[in-house]
Amino acid sequence: MSEAIRIGPHELAGRVVLAPMAGLTDQVFRNICRSYGAALAVSEMNTADTVLWGTRKSVHRLDLSRDNGIKVLQIAGSDPAQMANAAGTAADMGADIVDINMGCPAKKVCSKAAGSALLRDEALVERILNAVTAATDLPVTLKIRTGWSRENRNGVKIAAIAEQAGIQALAVHGRTRECKFEGDAEYATIRAIKSAVSIPVFANGDIASVAKAHAVLEESGADGIMIGRGALGRPWLFRDIDAALKSETHDVQKLPRAPSPAIRHDIILRHLH
Repeated sequence: MSEAIRIGPHELAGRVVLAPMAGLTDQVFRNICRSYGAALAVSEMNTADTVLWGTRKSVHRLDLSRDNGIKVLQIAGSDPAQMANAAGTAADMGADIVDINMGCPAKKVCSKAAGSALLRDEALVERILNAVTAATDLPVTLKIRTGWSRENRNGVKIAAIAEQAGIQALAVHGRTRECKFEGDAEYATIRAIKSAVSIPVFANGDIASVAKAHAVLEESGADGIMIGRGALGRPWLFRDIDAALKSETHDVQKLPRAPSPAIRHDIILRHLH
């Protein structure tokens, strides 16, 4: 079994983490996933413009007070000073880790040169990462895609810049910004990234089963995996994959039983209430 993953002073209890998904991975869902084995659960994306943090939506998304376990605040933006300022306030917001979003492909985010749009400007990426890591004593992590387009998969270069800037873990979605969520994720670029850096790397994209988790880890060489859409409606997927990885088994017969209808009913009511 692989050594435990560490992010700064924090040792993760497993190798499977929940991806941040705006409008979906709120505090309630994060805690449900944690209760089923997610070793880390990142907050929904928050703008780095703290002037907007007083809006109803931002107040809700920034509330980490009831998060169980390690608290991770994700920020997005394109201005190094704004990003640094947001990161500098993260500890006061109760965060244990600051995560930077350079992976979101949404048009409204990329149109502001944020999210995965930043991958087109390596110099700006470097300025942002250096500004953020200098602004906080908290560990800083980064989520990216493999590049801007199929012809420009510069994830290896971005990862090297990130490690040099002091980023302490990296999550990589196996698609470019151009791909959005279409087609199949590829993991060869993630393997190249993992080979190029010494910090922990999480592979992300199209992981929705124990078998796929095993396959992605083998193909990518990543330290852990990050699950997004595959966890929707099935938060116990973390438990199943974590059990399979810790026992090093591919045998689905040895996995925990799927939750009964009664237990699923209770999970739904917990989420609803």
